[in-house]
Amino acid sequence: MSSKQVLICTILALAIAGFYQLVSNGKSQFPEYQVSVGQIADFDLVAPFDFPVLKPDAQLEQEYEQVLISMGKPYSRDSNVEFEAYINLNKLFDLLFASSEAKDWENLKVSAQRLGFQLSDSVRPMLADPQRVVSAYDAIKDALGDVYAVGIYSNINADSILVVNDKVRRRQNLSSYFQIEQAKRSFIDKLNGLSGILARDNVDQLVRPNLLVNEAKYKELMKSVREGLNPVAGIVSQNEIIVSRNQRLSEDQINKLHSLTLEYQNRGMGRASLLQWLSVMGLLFYVFSILLAFNGYLGRQDSKSVQGQPGFVSLNLALLGLVLLTVLTKNILKLDPGLIPFAMFALAIAILSSLDLAVIFSICGALLISPFLNWEVHNLALLLLSTLLALVLMHRLKAHYEYFKIWMFLFASLNVVMIALTLYSYTGNDITEKAGPLLRNVGYSLISTAVSILGCVAIVTFYEKRWNRATKQVLLELLDFNHPLLKRLATSAEGTYHHSLIVGNLAERAAEAIGANSLLARVGSYYHDIGKVMAPEVFTENNEVSDEVHSHYTPEESAELIRNHVREGVVLANKHRIPQAVTDIILQHHGRSLIRFFLDAALRSGEEVDQENFRYTGPLPQSKEAALVMLADVVESTTKSKSPGSEEEIVKTIDETIQRLLREGQFDEAPITIKELAEARDAMAPILAGIYRKRLEYPEARPV
Repeated sequence: MSSKQVLICTILALAIAGFYQLVSNGKSQFPEYQVSVGQIADFDLVAPFDFPVLKPDAQLEQEYEQVLISMGKPYSRDSNVEFEAYINLNKLFDLLFASSEAKDWENLKVSAQRLGFQLSDSVRPMLADPQRVVSAYDAIKDALGDVYAVGIYSNINADSILVVNDKVRRRQNLSSYFQIEQAKRSFIDKLNGLSGILARDNVDQLVRPNLLVNEAKYKELMKSVREGLNPVAGIVSQNEIIVSRNQRLSEDQINKLHSLTLEYQNRGMGRASLLQWLSVMGLLFYVFSILLAFNGYLGRQDSKSVQGQPGFVSLNLALLGLVLLTVLTKNILKLDPGLIPFAMFALAIAILSSLDLAVIFSICGALLISPFLNWEVHNLALLLLSTLLALVLMHRLKAHYEYFKIWMFLFASLNVVMIALTLYSYTGNDITEKAGPLLRNVGYSLISTAVSILGCVAIVTFYEKRWNRATKQVLLELLDFNHPLLKRLATSAEGTYHHSLIVGNLAERAAEAIGANSLLARVGSYYHDIGKVMAPEVFTENNEVSDEVHSHYTPEESAELIRNHVREGVVLANKHRIPQAVTDIILQHHGRSLIRFFLDAALRSGEEVDQENFRYTGPLPQSKEAALVMLADVVESTTKSKSPGSEEEIVKTIDETIQRLLREGQFDEAPITIKELAEARDAMAPILAGIYRKRLEYPEARPV
């Protein structure tokens, strides 16, 4: 482990410990007892002084709700309701006063309906007498005043209500007021003739509840009730035994311990400075140990899988980001810990790197956020187990880049683990009482998993381009035959293009057989000879008379022309931002093999020959995929030149090729076994047989 990595661990440990001190509000300054209900106590504790036992927040909230229910909501007469009724009445009679006797009747009805009023045809003859209309207006107005003076209520299921005004607060029996339907009947019964008809048709617009909840007074009532609650449940006397060693802790004892901590704070009786310092140092060492273990694991991984030093930094910053998300969710936004998007970074790491690294990251991340969740096992188990389960499902079902499937796996995993933990921890007799909290937590999990997936998509999109990773999505895009490099290969080097397609089929099938990355093998095959587009005429598959081209060069110069296609391929790959894994295959697909045709030509000249001038510069294949592309490349070329007559001859050709490559040490640095090479041979043979098997010659058609 390098000094830079140790420095990164130290800086991050200081940052995380600092965040904890900020969000813990100085908890370490006072004696604390990190225990939970049902835990076996490993200490004895006697009350150092008299102190009050405070009621738990849940109990205070329950008492608060009960007092509010017993008092009821305060009601007042809303004068605005009566005022609006008079406005509606005026609107109606403004229409009636402005109308003429009969010719405008239909227009009058339409205008009234637009305002929400109804006019029956029986009203029409009465409108001819203006005095009658005036009398109807006065009668309706007086009747409205009478019912509103009593008071009108609706949807109150009680015998009495609390009535308040600016000075008086009293409880009043509901029988003193009109229920809305009673008020409407009383209003209509007071009227007859024109006023009665108009009242009956438009009662809903004129009579409405005016006895309403006084929201301002209700807020004052809630505040006074909360302030009036007694937070003290009892008193613990000095020298009273609070906890005994080896005793199972009860909820009441936990509450006493919490109350004792608060009393220490209220009295300003902090822990000794040494103990405070040791607490901070203990947390710092705890965090540093996790980071050191995580980076130690990273140091044992292939540097390419973590992208070297930038990858180390990014992965460590991801741990810091997980801590910040925890602080944001729990301490700043005050949300349920189930909303922490814990899986976001782990899923991105699984896609960009490996499942193993994602699992280790998840475990280390859970350990790091434990202090911020008060070491609560339930939430940690929920977040960690659901993430690990989703990672396994994603890996087993090969759902990388299928983000909707990944979201379904994560959502299902989170809820399965949540239900399992709820059933395990429930100690009551009626499990249905947990239905409400479970449904609420399902909603939380929906939000949390959605945020995790969206964050994962953003991270993967950013790093697959920044790190030039050969992720599934990128590789699928490279298979598009409209890619500029493949189009150029197809148009300027047709022979190489067709050769590459066949090599792709061979390498893909072989990779599937041995469990390697078949998609990477196919893409690497398509691009392995891309450098030949720079000088296609010097290669036989593109130019049947390529020997005429080489006749103008010495064998060494021709070998250099052939060897250049590897270097040119790497240049083109870098220019077009081809992923590094594919570029490595381009660079390694010939390994350190000899360019035998021109080496033999040089040897025939009788002059002294340096074989290094006829050897590819390597490096040797470093992965299974690169080794398979090398094998497929040689086998395809050899098989085409020999034109085998049977599958047995093809198998023999592949075996001879494998033996030669092994003798030359071409596979010495690739993590591929003899058994896997045999399986690759068995996978390639049927494809080559289908392509190069000799066909029967059909007789020429004779004219009838």
